[in-house]
Amino acid sequence: MKMRAHVESLARVRRSSEGGIVSLADRVAWWIAIGGGVGLAPIAPGTVGALLGLGLFALGFWFDRALGAVGVSWIIAGILLGIGTWASSRAVRLSGTADPPQIVVDEIVGQFLALLVSVGGRALWRGAIEGSVSWPGWGILWTSFGLFRLFDIWKPYPIRRVERWKGGAGVMADDVLAGICAGFATVLLVELSP
Repeated sequence: MKMRAHVESLARVRRSSEGGIVSLADRVAWWIAIGGGVGLAPIAPGTVGALLGLGLFALGFWFDRALGAVGVSWIIAGILLGIGTWASSRAVRLSGTADPPQIVVDEIVGQFLALLVSVGGRALWRGAIEGSVSWPGWGILWTSFGLFRLFDIWKPYPIRRVERWKGGAGVMADDVLAGICAGFATVLLVELSP
């Protein structure tokens, strides 16, 4: 069923493109922009995309620990941000709309950054050295998730302002900023609560 919805979604994009033919790069960009099909969820595709971001964060954190390396998650975040901006720029051009609801790569990256900032900020708050950062716990992950969705939907200043940027940068910027705000809010909420 998802594959059929993906094909229909791509067919709509193909019909809306000016030349009528979508290149392989456009198809790959569309697939990335919709989170491999997650953006075709019939209900709350942004929330489903944020859940995928949570899963990718857990995977990145595991790689950090398994490889004994520091910063793998930050490298993943940078790659996701770059690829997401490229993909959403092409998807916006293909669809002809400013921010199609199927594009969820911005929510994936925003949630990933929210968790990265909350875990890193919490480690800094507690004075932990980089190699001793431990699994944050599901409470922090879900708090970060809830706050990210709140900031992403509510869009307080300056998040709403960067949302107006054109193209893929605008699609990505508001969620990146919402993720950073949610990460800092998570640290404050967790560390200042009794």
